[in-house]
Amino acid sequence: MVIGLIGMAGIGKSRWAARLTDVGFRALHCDDLIAERLRTIYAADTVTVYDIGRWMGFPYEAHYAERERIYRACEHAVMEEIAERVAGEKNVVIDTTGSIVYLDAALLERLKRCTTMVYLADDADLRVRLLEEYLARPRPIVWNGMYRPRPGETPEATMARCYPQLVRSRAALYRKIADLMIEPQRHRNPAFTVADVLGMIDVWRKAAS
Repeated sequence: MVIGLIGMAGIGKSRWAARLTDVGFRALHCDDLIAERLRTIYAADTVTVYDIGRWMGFPYEAHYAERERIYRACEHAVMEEIAERVAGEKNVVIDTTGSIVYLDAALLERLKRCTTMVYLADDADLRVRLLEEYLARPRPIVWNGMYRPRPGETPEATMARCYPQLVRSRAALYRKIADLMIEPQRHRNPAFTVADVLGMIDVWRKAAS
């Protein structure tokens, strides 16, 4: 079984990947793999996911568009490698980026052929918290052209208005590529276990076969 965890940055993908490793899965953390590529490009000693966030910055900064392009190129290369590595493997969980939905259709189809895509969904309350966390501690966010300032609007006000729109638009894309969706009332409930997740996947696989 190869599981791809999809959803917004900060939704809990890494936490669930860690829980799956506790029962024998091997985790592939896409942000870490992208960080390794960026470390090579910039000959840096260390690059973490938070370093990427600071490096990419905010969409109103002059350097953002070019760095978003570089990040997306690294993301595409990493996901191509993962699609090759996991084909035919067992007990692997892929902790994907939030921007996986912007990969080209052919690569997404390759990933879907070898992966069960599990969407960790959000809700209105979570979207407020995700915005607050992003503004306080920027993570690598691909805006994909959805940062659209209005005349006279401050950058902070534009992000506060556009970020929820970004999340809503991605939610529709996550649903489109997901094999199954887990609502936040479940995946954020401490009583909801790895066995519950695997059980949901098993039910889906039997229904799809």
